[in-house]
Formats: sequence, structure tokens, C-alpha cells
Amino acid sequence: MRFPVSRRSLLTAGVGGLSIGLLSACGLRLDEDPEIPTLDSTQQLRNRLARILDSTSTGVGDPETAGEDLADFTAAVGPVWNPPSEFATEAPPTEKDRTFVQAAEVASRAVFEASSSLGSGLIPVLADVATGLALVAGSKKPEIITTAEELIRAGREELDQTEPGKQKKTEDKSEAGDEKRTDRTKTFNAVLNQSRAAAYGYERLAVNFHSMSRERKSALARLESLSALSGEMLEFLGEDAADPAASAWKLDPTPTDAESAKDLALSLEDGIASALLPWLDADASAILRLWESARTRSVFAAAQPLRFTYDEPGQAEVHE
Repeated sequence: MRFPVSRRSLLTAGVGGLSIGLLSACGLRLDEDPEIPTLDSTQQLRNRLARILDSTSTGVGDPETAGEDLADFTAAVGPVWNPPSEFATEAPPTEKDRTFVQAAEVASRAVFEASSSLGSGLIPVLADVATGLALVAGSKKPEIITTAEELIRAGREELDQTEPGKQKKTEDKSEAGDEKRTDRTKTFNAVLNQSRAAAYGYERLAVNFHSMSRERKSALARLESLSALSGEMLEFLGEDAADPAASAWKLDPTPTDAESAKDLALSLEDGIASALLPWLDADASAILRLWESARTRSVFAAAQPLRFTYDEPGQAEVHE
């Protein structure tokens, strides 16, 4: 079984705020009213996803893996947070009962409709969960995938229009600014090199499938999206900061037939997801690239519910 990939990111205030409820539940005496955190729109969205998943149960028409996948999604998003009852000014919102497919449609739409305004600390977990929900449920209701892609591309277009050249804003000349630029350069070069390697791999593996097969067509389409990703990284980096392209990359496994070609495609997409995470952690523009990787991967194997691992709710990590 292949492990999903990911890197440690920030624990959200929406999840971290649970400590207040735990203190009250333990009966600890507080000399003054605790400060109740105000959740921003992205934290509220995470909380809504938690409520949706909490109100979901498997039913007729759901995928066979729905129960297991639901547990994984719930653990990744974290529990529902509500202020302690003694401090609540209104009843907490609720979600109606839904099957897995119904919940996936509602939850993925909610995230991708808001994709252009997501806060950096929660982008990885929300994008990962929404992508997995859409692709897994889409095996039963394909229009969920179609809608998700439309919303993701619309969100990316909105970001491109409202924040042109955002990676080239006024430079910070301080030591901290130098460190940020160095980290950003490493991140973009990692994505660039992985996209170049993946393109090389898809050129090699595509020929192992029949010319009219879904796998062959998807491999060729992936070459186009990988070219766009490489171009995007080169634009961010500039000619001087971009790593030179290698003449060839070692492929593991070497694609010699359809099965080894499928295994290579999975490995390439896992590498892409791993490289994307630092960028995704800071920029919602990367959601489109995560989606392209996940959707392509689902052509060569069953949809992977989560691309990243979550030892703690809301914290995405690369599996070592």
C-alpha cells in the first residue's frame, strides 16, 4: 500500500481552540472569563467541514471504502469546535444527516467555492480533504468531479486576476527577507525539478498503453499540465535562480509494461504532491496543481483519499 505524502504545517486556531472546552470539561476554576477565539472565515469553513463529516454516515450508493475514508477525513479535519455553553451567545449551527456521497458533494463545493480566499494555515488540509472527497465520491457521481474542477479553475483564475505577480512583490532587504527568499527559491526549484522529472517519466510510460486507452490519453494530457507547472515555476524563479534542467532522470520503476507504467505514474504523482506542499501551505494558487496531480493519479489506481498524512488534526506532513 502506498502511503500518502505531506509536510508538517501550522495547527489551526480552529482546532487549537478546543483547549478552552477541555479546560471547562475538566472542571478547572478560572478567575476570569477565558478569551474565546474568534474564528476567521477559513477556520469557520474547517469547522463546517467537521460538522458535515460528523453528521455523515454511509448509505446506499456510497463507495465500498466510504466508512474507512470517512474516518480518515474526519481525523484530518479535526473535531467540531463550539464555545463553552456558558459563554455561547447563540445555539451552534448544525448540519443535516447525509450519506458519504451527499456530504462529499456539499463539502467539496464549500471548499472550492472559497478556494481563492483560503488562509494559509489551513490551505493544505482543506484542499486535500476536499480533493479526496470529490474524487472518491466522484466514482459514484461523476458530476462531483466536474463541478470541483470548474470551481478550482475559477478560483485560480480569480487569484491570478486579483494578485498578479504576487511572488514578485516589493523585496524585503532584511535578513529575514533573505531567508524567506531562500526558502521560496528552494520550494519553487523543488516543484520545478519534480515537474521536469515527472514529464520525462510520462513520456517514457505513455508508450506502454494502447493509443486509445484512458491511461495513454491521461498521460499525454498530463504532459501539458506539467509543462504549465514548470513554466509557472520558471516565471516565479527567474532565469538566474532556476536550477538547470537535467538531461535525464532515473525512473523507479522503469516502465516496461502497463503494470510498471502504472506504478511509475503513482510514484511520479506522489513526488509532485510532496514537492507541492510547502507552496500549498502558503498559497491557494497551488490547489489547482494538487488537483491535477490527484486526478491524474486516480486514472492509474483508485482515488487516494488523502495525499498527505495527519498525525495531528489540521497538520499536513510528508510521509518519510
